[in-house]
Amino acid sequence: MDTAATVADTALASARDDESPREREARLHQGLDWTFCGPRPARLGSASMAPPLAPETPIDIETGAVAYQRDSDILILSGGVDVRREQERVTADRLMYDRNTGNITSAGETLMERPGLRMIGDDALLNLETQQGRMQHVRYRFSNSTNLRGTADLAEVLNPSQTRYRGLVYSTCPPGSDAWSLKASRLKLDQEKGIGVARDARLRIKGVPVLYTPYLRFPIDDRRKSGLLIPTVGASDESGLELVVPYYWNIAPNLDATISPHFLSERGLLMGTELRYLTGHDEGRIEAEIIPEDAKYAGNGARWALNLEEAGTWFERVHTQVEFSAVSDERYLEDFGNGLDITSTRRLLQRATATYLGQGWTLQTALEGYQTVDPEITPEQRPYGRLPQVLFDLNPVTLDNGLVARVNAEYDYFDHNHIVYGQRLALQPSLSLPLRRSYGHLIPRLSLNLSGYDLANTAKGQPTSPSHTIPTLEVDGKLVFEREANWFGTQALQTLEPRLYYLYTPYEDQSATPVFDSSELTFNFANLFRANRFTGRDRIGDANQLTTALSSRFLNARTGEEMLRLSVGRILYFADRRVQIGRPTQIDAESPIAGELAAHLFAHWHGRASLEWDPAQDNDQWGRRTLQLRYREPQTKRLLNLAYRYDRGTSIDNRFEATDLSFQMPVSQQVNVVGRWLYSLETDETSDAFAGLEFGQCCWKVRVLGRHSKHRADSAASTSVMLQVELAGLGAFGNSVDRFLQREIYGYQVD
Repeated sequence: MDTAATVADTALASARDDESPREREARLHQGLDWTFCGPRPARLGSASMAPPLAPETPIDIETGAVAYQRDSDILILSGGVDVRREQERVTADRLMYDRNTGNITSAGETLMERPGLRMIGDDALLNLETQQGRMQHVRYRFSNSTNLRGTADLAEVLNPSQTRYRGLVYSTCPPGSDAWSLKASRLKLDQEKGIGVARDARLRIKGVPVLYTPYLRFPIDDRRKSGLLIPTVGASDESGLELVVPYYWNIAPNLDATISPHFLSERGLLMGTELRYLTGHDEGRIEAEIIPEDAKYAGNGARWALNLEEAGTWFERVHTQVEFSAVSDERYLEDFGNGLDITSTRRLLQRATATYLGQGWTLQTALEGYQTVDPEITPEQRPYGRLPQVLFDLNPVTLDNGLVARVNAEYDYFDHNHIVYGQRLALQPSLSLPLRRSYGHLIPRLSLNLSGYDLANTAKGQPTSPSHTIPTLEVDGKLVFEREANWFGTQALQTLEPRLYYLYTPYEDQSATPVFDSSELTFNFANLFRANRFTGRDRIGDANQLTTALSSRFLNARTGEEMLRLSVGRILYFADRRVQIGRPTQIDAESPIAGELAAHLFAHWHGRASLEWDPAQDNDQWGRRTLQLRYREPQTKRLLNLAYRYDRGTSIDNRFEATDLSFQMPVSQQVNVVGRWLYSLETDETSDAFAGLEFGQCCWKVRVLGRHSKHRADSAASTSVMLQVELAGLGAFGNSVDRFLQREIYGYQVD
């Protein structure tokens, strides 16, 4: 062998021995990003594994010196060696390559790299044919489906997807952070299955052991695996101390279930489950809870809750959707809170729809019902069920001379046990002539509202088959004027947009028809241009009126972004409005003034306001007003929402006035303060309030939250505490505080 080469080898090895642990760590992560911690987010399907290399895959070798032992067929490489085979790589100062067995042995520091895995260690033995090997005093790094790193006394490569370690430390925290780590005597990582199994494991926080387990099985990517999930602990006034020990069952690639026993200290054992499925045509979720005996409930029998969701596409044109919620009794949601994701506390929707998308037309069939969970609602006040509802809609069709025709129809069978019920068939054909130009539009439209009923259980003297044919004429005209302007130093384009909207619908007595699904629209700026002041089809409002409105906008001349929009308008009535729901004839000659304001005030600041002002009122001229101010800076996670809402209502009993404050504010790089305060000015008390802290880095998060809330204005307030701990790549335990914050704080986003 070359003496000069041997001297060079010795010098290089000495330089490697002098390399600090920090320099080795830098080499380990060189060229690999750390933009996420733990399993890669939003990844569907299984982790992608590199295909096995073919035996004939060539090997490229770069070296400073080479010696060949012909009798043993061994290559001795030195002077800085780099061996490559496709995406596999081995670098060392000196190594021996046995061409008979494919073994590569090295003395001193060696770097081994393959897709998703990089190791730096000493005294390596690797085999390029079997893709197996071992290495001592190792620093390792995964970087394909997950970002994790660690050290080990001994690392073994069993095959391209499996590695085994002894005397190891494991963490998903970025280099330089020891926020949490797992120290174990043995660890096996299986990338193909996405599972890690540790023996004699100790969870350490900042290097301090906080938990020991002789056996720990955990995911190393985002694929689903059967097994116990980390328990949840909480407390509330309604249920006392709560312990949830969920078990996740990965039944099939497209089917799974989570079974969650809830141990409630003041109520008993509640069993909960969630079943999810995915097929080639649809997907769905079934949630259920049951408590056989509730120690705090005066009623008899088991208490339960059920929630079904489904959405699917069949034969390309048929879309289905199911939303079904039910509970055993009216107090269930109040007693057990947000155990199921049901948003309504007054009535639970039970609806299934099937929609066919034709060529230029749509047909939808639905079955709809409700379960009332408000004890103050009488049987007569409960909503109608639709068994069924059939909707037909013909897309606009352009005829000769620019005329546009459209037709929609609806059939309903309204079901009820206590009041009038029956069938309704409604049809609305329309014809319009839209004239659109760059400076505005003029759109006359003529429509016909036809409806017929077949009723049962009507009041004495009321017809059982009323019908109506009511025409409506609309003329909508708008002009757009523009000029160059300046918006706080920004070149802008200002518009002035006057608009007139004339509406005529003759009066027809509709008092003989029941009110199945109609209600009066909320008065606001957008509804100044609606053809009917009622929702549904049971009431067609008579009208002879003209809406006058004016809007002005400031647009960024370079980007087109809207920086300010101000709109104001009112209705001039030429006749009384005789068609009403529970109100006398309206005789005012003018409507209240409706206005809207939306502005991009400063960097990250946005404001909105809507109002209803009636100068004809002697007092309380503000019928409705909403003020909203929002600050959001995603880079710094600063978020502030301020809102004030007032609705005069029709009487003092349904008046509403409240303020709403919610925020997310960073105290430091690792600590955020979050909270919301909803305060009723009408009752002079807090309706809902919570505040908490979330602190941590990308590899760990802790969220703690305290909440004080009321289910109804006349109910007693309850207090609860929520805690969530996340260790990226290892798991999370506690309440789902992150999902709660996303739902309750507008604009909040989880990292």
